Amino acid sequence: MLSENVLNDYTEDWVQRCVKSDCVRFDILKRRGIMLFCEDKQIKHTFENIFEQKDVYCTDVPLSGNEEVLCCRFSFCEGVVPSAEIFPHILITDIPAEAEKYRDKCAVLYTGMIFGAGFSHSRTPRENSSSVIHDVFNAALFMASRKNIRNGVYYCGFGGCNIKAKSLMSGGFEHLLSYEDSIFMLDFSKKHGDKLFCFDNTYGGKLSLLHKSLFLCLNEFDRICRKNGIKYYLGGGTLLGAVRHSGMIPWDDDMDVMMLRDDYKRFLSVVNSEINSDEFFFQSSETDSEYHSIFTKIRLNGTEFKTRFSSRFGNMHQGIFIDIFVHDKTADIKALQKLHVFLTLFVRSMVFHKWEGTPMHFYGKLKLLCRLTTLFIKHTDIRTLEKIQERTVTFFDKFPTHSLYDGTGEHLRHGAFPAKWLGRPKYLRFGDREYPVPSNYDKYLEYSYGDYMKLIPASLRKAGHDVVSVNFGKYGE
Repeated sequence: MLSENVLNDYTEDWVQRCVKSDCVRFDILKRRGIMLFCEDKQIKHTFENIFEQKDVYCTDVPLSGNEEVLCCRFSFCEGVVPSAEIFPHILITDIPAEAEKYRDKCAVLYTGMIFGAGFSHSRTPRENSSSVIHDVFNAALFMASRKNIRNGVYYCGFGGCNIKAKSLMSGGFEHLLSYEDSIFMLDFSKKHGDKLFCFDNTYGGKLSLLHKSLFLCLNEFDRICRKNGIKYYLGGGTLLGAVRHSGMIPWDDDMDVMMLRDDYKRFLSVVNSEINSDEFFFQSSETDSEYHSIFTKIRLNGTEFKTRFSSRFGNMHQGIFIDIFVHDKTADIKALQKLHVFLTLFVRSMVFHKWEGTPMHFYGKLKLLCRLTTLFIKHTDIRTLEKIQERTVTFFDKFPTHSLYDGTGEHLRHGAFPAKWLGRPKYLRFGDREYPVPSNYDKYLEYSYGDYMKLIPASLRKAGHDVVSVNFGKYGE
């Protein structure tokens, strides 16, 4: 039996995945409103939570006369079809006979067998004629948000359908979860009734071994910095893990550290002489001719962590790694901050497209400028582009400003933040020991992640790298 907080975590996952669904036109539902007839409490409350979060009014009596009428009739809770005066526009059912009965009277969402982690009526799933609970909500809302959907039976589940039905997939509907992930979540919930879910089956079930390998890299970096009195902080998801979990985020697959530019320069001056080169490799564009990321790495020798992108470069070091990011100064004036962010994004894109060997594009914008830039980078050495990139990122370092930005990292678009948030490091437990974190890590994490103590939806708790091969070498023995 699931504990209350675990059950709530699964049902919240249904809500959060649906409210962020790309295939549901919530703008249309806001104008229409919903009349919902459903006697199952779990399903009813989930629909109501979705409507509340998306500001769609939900009722069981006609208010405007324009409401989309959803009616649920399930084998575990048949419910009542409203009278002829308020006939359903969409009937949701797992009962074949009900689907056939209303085929010519309204649009029927036939679910087949419904299953899913946290769903109290979950049945033993099969690859054909079954729907994960997420898609029951998502498909119903997808249908409700379509104009003038025709009468007939529609199907949103996996594999084939055991009755004649039109596939919603052909109309633009997309599954929120794969069948394999749905099954894994369900099996996990049966085995771990009091444990919050994450996909711990990545990397052949060796995610914990990856974590241990990452700590080897982190501890080598930490050793070099401590020995030479160089200041640094845990960063990104690693900092979030230290604050929220006192260790790695259970589903995370990398580690991040961050430094100020002056500290980073000191680190660069000693790393090649200090690093244990038998076990580790410091990777930058200077030490690896095929590597051109704006941030540097410490890689674990004798291991392999190939992503779909990095596997294109056969001579590049591909070992398990931690990322080293640098925070640089930016302007204190908002307009100049925005300009600095824009220019940084643009020159980073130039370097990346040169490295990747693809035409320049910039988030689908500035198409003429991108075409001209493509010609420029085609005839410009990547080292020259990297120098332009560095000058752009470090431009304000020579000025006495009080603002920083994530010029080399993934939070660049978040803009500037006060330099005092980093300050003198505090120490927090991360795994078996303590590591330095920003003095005001609360503000920094809010800047990076918003409500950082709130977990992401359960079904998204999966390692993020697009990895094609992992090898732990001697560390996997």
